[in-house]
Amino acid sequence: MEGFLQQWFHHYQKGEGVEVSELSEATQTHWQQLLNQLKAGELDSWQNSPPGRLSLILLMGPVAHILNDEQSHHLQSRAHKLCVSGVDRGFDTQLNPIQRRCFYDPLFYSTRAEDRALLIKLLDGMQFQVEHAVRPAWSNWYQQASVS
Repeated sequence: MEGFLQQWFHHYQKGEGVEVSELSEATQTHWQQLLNQLKAGELDSWQNSPPGRLSLILLMGPVAHILNDEQSHHLQSRAHKLCVSGVDRGFDTQLNPIQRRCFYDPLFYSTRAEDRALLIKLLDGMQFQVEHAVRPAWSNWYQQASVS
């Protein structure tokens, strides 16, 4: 889990996202193996910790999308459930702001009004915790969340 998160945030570049063209073959293979393990239920225990739950959300959301997984829509739905239940448990508050931004991705991409309202409430609560260096990327994301 820690190795995956290090890889993800190495490529994430302060909120600008991850592009498949930037990933080595070894990284893509590793992420595909993790995604396969996730689908087989072998990573279920990860949901019991904030970094583990974040890893699952990333694997089910952006990683499944990046790797063009045929089950990405179903996995995105599972990521949404993990996100909302993680917020209910306070797992998001135990992550740093950039990690929290990724934790909230399922809410950001949701079309449900209640998800958008929850996202704005969460972002309002954390806006002063964002470091100056990453504030432009975070502010842009916050504005996009507010408009959508």
